[in-house]
Amino acid sequence: MAAALKGTANNTQKSAEATSVLTQSETEKNARTTGIPAVRIGKKAVTGWFDSDVVKQLKMIGIEREMSIQDMIGEALNDFFTKHGKAQIAK
Repeated sequence: MAAALKGTANNTQKSAEATSVLTQSETEKNARTTGIPAVRIGKKAVTGWFDSDVVKQLKMIGIEREMSIQDMIGEALNDFFTKHGKAQIAK
């Protein structure tokens, strides 16, 4: 019985891996045909216009903490969502 369960688990894992590869392949195909990097497929830009001192300060903090501006904005958005009782979904 243990062998049968192990076989079922292996088949489930192989099926999940095949689905993952298919999804990755489709994403790569979309990236090639649209010219959009795969990591940006399905995402939207959030932008704002700020004084140059704001950008400079963000860059300085990014260097100090070894963070990208993308990561800092994600952290700030998650803090904002928490403040308003929403889930932290910014990645």
